[in-house]
Amino acid sequence: MNVEKKRVTQYLHDILSNTRDIESLLKEYGDDEIIRNKHLLKSLKYSLLEISEAMSLVLQHILAKQYGIPVKGYIDTIKKAAEHNIVSQELSISLKPFFDFRNTLVHRYWTIDDAKLLNNCKSGLKDFFTFIEAIEKFLGSIDS
Repeated sequence: MNVEKKRVTQYLHDILSNTRDIESLLKEYGDDEIIRNKHLLKSLKYSLLEISEAMSLVLQHILAKQYGIPVKGYIDTIKKAAEHNIVSQELSISLKPFFDFRNTLVHRYWTIDDAKLLNNCKSGLKDFFTFIEAIEKFLGSIDS
């Protein structure tokens, strides 16, 4: 079983594109404006969902193809990725709340405090870039 690098690279592109969209939205609009504007808020939430889905697909694919390891959900995915050094333990710990949040966003979106969402997004944005770098590094290591 081999990791399909083209497939993983496409997911990484999706993560990067959505992360840049969020970065642009945060630079262009103030917090209050984002919170008051339901379209901006929905855009932010949608981009976060796309990022979480792509991250999960990347990790699930690598775990299955490289190690033959199945996962049970998003939290298990990030945990097992750290256990197998696909991502660092530090990044795994940093992203775990994001994966928890993804479940809340999908299943109980009406309970999310918009200001908290915005603050968490701002503070966690760097982790999305770090994730991309970690996966690119991992892909490079399996070439050897």
